[in-house]
Amino acid sequence: MQIERLFEIVYILLDRKSVTAEDLASHFGVSKRTILRDVEALSVANIPIYTRQGKGGGIALLDGYVLDKTVLTEEEKKLLLLGLKTLLPTGEVRKGMLSRLDPLFRIHDTSWIEVDFSRWSNPKKDRTKFDLLTGAILSHKAIQFTYPSAAGEVTERKAYPLKLLFQSQSWYISSYCLLRNDYRTFKVNRIISLDVLEEHFNPENYIVPERDRNKENYANARMIDFKASFSPSVAYRLYDEFAPETITRNEDGTFSVEAKLPDDEWLYGYLFTFGENIRITAPESLKIKLREKLKKMETIYEET
Repeated sequence: MQIERLFEIVYILLDRKSVTAEDLASHFGVSKRTILRDVEALSVANIPIYTRQGKGGGIALLDGYVLDKTVLTEEEKKLLLLGLKTLLPTGEVRKGMLSRLDPLFRIHDTSWIEVDFSRWSNPKKDRTKFDLLTGAILSHKAIQFTYPSAAGEVTERKAYPLKLLFQSQSWYISSYCLLRNDYRTFKVNRIISLDVLEEHFNPENYIVPERDRNKENYANARMIDFKASFSPSVAYRLYDEFAPETITRNEDGTFSVEAKLPDDEWLYGYLFTFGENIRITAPESLKIKLREKLKKMETIYEET
């Protein structure tokens, strides 16, 4: 991967002062022509790199160049390392690259973050899916996959992947869907039978529309003033899933939550996941709806 190779070339030059293009080509397993293109790319990026011909010649950096004295502040260096570490699980950055950047930035303690995007139940397949998706985005290749909607409708999709998005504990991919001829956002965990096609697309022709976060969440749902009390055994979920300002701890150890929630099928199923650990106090219409659903569930499991 070129970006990783460019970083390592700079690291090697800082460490060894001068090296031949042949040695670099052998080190990376690429052609001498590729190394010379890398040198040109570094020069365009304002890295003071040059080549010397003849005996004792090679590729070198101007004397006095120190990567640590770039315009990056200490905070910016840490943010850059954080960003690179965040990309580790996607396969777009390797640990070797980070091990070389750490000493260059003179930041020795980088063990303060570990990121794993995979689910507990299926880590290998999740990582493979991320490798395919990130590779398709960077190489501008179309993808084909099977996708079940929230209602369970399964469709075969072909799309141009444009951007990965992380929101509310889940990963999504923003794409131009060729089935709908429009921009669509797909939940990564729902994608089935993913294939990267050889078909290329021009990303400049597909710009993901700006997201309106105030409208996109529950845009078509009626919002209700939800009130309920919860047993202490599910306190960890409350702080994971509700805003802190909506949660109150009561003197008897229980917790109260007051929040605006969408009055739809998602809410009913979500509240059932708390089982006997929740007692809804408002609105009355929600309590009636849940009672009706419980009666229907009871009839399903009645002995006949």
